[in-house]
Amino acid sequence: MTVRNLSSVSDSLIADELAEVQKFLSEQLNCPDDRLAAFIDYLKHRQGKMLRASVLLLSGRLFGDINKIHIEIAAVVEMIHAATLLHDDVIDDGRSRRGHATANNLWGANLAVLLGDYLLSKAFLTMESLQRNDISRILTDTAATICQGEMLQNALRGDSAIGVEEYLEIIEKKTAVFFANCGRLGAIISEADENDCEALYDFGLNLGMAFQITDDLIDIVGKESETGKTGGRDVENKILTLPAIKSIDFAKSQIVHYRQKAVSSLAGFDPNPAALALKELADSVTQLPL
Repeated sequence: MTVRNLSSVSDSLIADELAEVQKFLSEQLNCPDDRLAAFIDYLKHRQGKMLRASVLLLSGRLFGDINKIHIEIAAVVEMIHAATLLHDDVIDDGRSRRGHATANNLWGANLAVLLGDYLLSKAFLTMESLQRNDISRILTDTAATICQGEMLQNALRGDSAIGVEEYLEIIEKKTAVFFANCGRLGAIISEADENDCEALYDFGLNLGMAFQITDDLIDIVGKESETGKTGGRDVENKILTLPAIKSIDFAKSQIVHYRQKAVSSLAGFDPNPAALALKELADSVTQLPL
C-alpha cells in the first residue's frame, strides 16, 4: 500500500536481495507462448511492496548472510501472495489494486482465476526443485490455512452476529499465519535454533494481525488515491471487519496491541541492523493515513 512506505527498511538492508527476488520471480513466470505475453507481463509488473518476502529476508539476515534458498523461497512466498490477491479480486469484484486495474477488471473472472492458478503452480514447482520437504510442508500448510480463512470469511458474510473472536480467527488464518511462517522460514533456512524460529513465528503472527486490522481500517477511512485500491469493498461485500464490529477507536487500539506484541517477540535478539529493521517494519506497515 502506498500509505505504508517500506523503502526505509528495504533500502537500508535488503534492497539488493529484494532485487534478486524480483529477478528470480520474473524468470520463473516466463512462458514460451507469445499469445500469453500480455498476461505474463501483467503478473511481472504487479509485484507490490514484497512485504512478506521482506519479513523472510530480514528474519534470515538476523543470523548472517542471506543465501540462494532465502531468495527463491521469498519469490515463492510472493507468488503465493499474488495468487491470493487475484482470487480475492474475483471473490470481491475488486476493480483496482495498487493504482491499476485488476486482472478481473481487465479480462474477467475466468482469466483472473487462471492467472492465480498459474502463479500457484509456479510456486509449487519452485519449491519442489529445492527438495526441501520441511519448507514445502510449511508453505503448503500455509496455503491451506489461507483458504480456510477465506472460506470462513465467506461463510460468515452478511452475518450481523459475527463478533471479535470470529473476526480475529479469520484474519489469523487468512493473513497472520502467512506472515508468521515467513518469519519462521527465514530462520529455518538460516539454520537457527527452535526457540529463535518460534520467536520469529510469533513476530510474524502479531505483525500480520496488526497489518490486517490496519488494512481493514484503511478500507473504511482511506482514500483510493492514497491506498491504490478500491475503498469500501468490505462494507459493500457485507464483510464485517473489526472497525464495523466494534469501533474505529477499538480497531486502532488493537493495532497498537499487536504491533507491541510483535516487537516484544524480538526482545531475545541482539539489537543488530536486522532486528532494528524488523521493528521499523512493524511500525511502517501499521501507519494510518493522516
